[in-house]
Amino acid sequence: MAESHDVPVYYVGGIEGGATHSKMFLVNSDGVVVAQTEGQSTNHWQVGLDTCLQRIHDMVTDVKKQAGLTESTPLRSLGLSLAGVENEESEKIITDGLKEKYDGLSEVNVACNDAIGSIATACEQGGLVLIAGTGSNCLLLNPGGDFHRCGGWGRALGDEGGAWWITHKALKTLFDADDNFYPCSYDLTFVRQTMHKHFKIEDRFGMLDHLYAKYDHPFFSGMCKELARGGHELKDPLCCHVFREAGQVLARHILAVAPKIHQSLLAGPGGLQVVCVGSVWKSWDLMKEGFLEGLQQRPDQGVIVSEFSLLELKQSAALGAASLGAKAAGCKLPMDYKINAHTFFHHTF
Repeated sequence: MAESHDVPVYYVGGIEGGATHSKMFLVNSDGVVVAQTEGQSTNHWQVGLDTCLQRIHDMVTDVKKQAGLTESTPLRSLGLSLAGVENEESEKIITDGLKEKYDGLSEVNVACNDAIGSIATACEQGGLVLIAGTGSNCLLLNPGGDFHRCGGWGRALGDEGGAWWITHKALKTLFDADDNFYPCSYDLTFVRQTMHKHFKIEDRFGMLDHLYAKYDHPFFSGMCKELARGGHELKDPLCCHVFREAGQVLARHILAVAPKIHQSLLAGPGGLQVVCVGSVWKSWDLMKEGFLEGLQQRPDQGVIVSEFSLLELKQSAALGAASLGAKAAGCKLPMDYKINAHTFFHHTF
């Protein structure tokens, strides 16, 4: 789309920040992405506030340079859709920190959870996002602006259905069987070989180093990719079982927030729109049966999600973050929601 010369062109930024990597878009007033860059994790709980802010600053500086803007030129707004931003207090920590350390980076800074940025990218009037990446989280955003969540509590208290959980589930099954703590009816050969290869160990005692002194959260979670290969290519029974269970617990996140879903989100075309974010969704074929089982009505609540559509983002949530930032600055960023996401599965019970 050509830029309009009737009004001055302005630039807004949006950052999608996850547990392992981040992405930034620089968008002009016509809604055109004019520059983009990537960076490391911007979860301030994981990397520390100072490192988080430094990485944000570095990404903004990079896209400004790409677009021919001086480093001292402030953006009209900067929307930050970051993992680890869970409430107003953490939002304030990020925005106040940017103002204190990098004042002039942007005229308006807005921080929110990474899930909200995904919804803002795919849905104009609210929806539900179900994240299954390294960890997991579910967030419902109603048309009125109220939001409700389930999950996102980290590996110690949650992350069910995420890559870490899947890896842990497979390894726990293996260790329990070897200890005769919980016998396993599945062949353990593939999971055992995968553990040895991924962690470069000769026996299970070698895992102790990776669980303590050398623990690396993204690396530990990365074994999930090999487990997915075992399910897809080899039809390994244990891998298929673990991914099926992942589908069940991910669906349960939706049931947890179901009583809070506004009726208009359930009654629209395609039913409830669920934005699916994270690499675990690449294994949807392994999770499908478990997901449909898990989405059946819970006996303790009467809300039934009778129809739903699963959406895959075709654009980074950085675009939704940019839109949220622009809105906070009093600007409306043009968005074409039809091309930002597509439906990869639809079901009616």
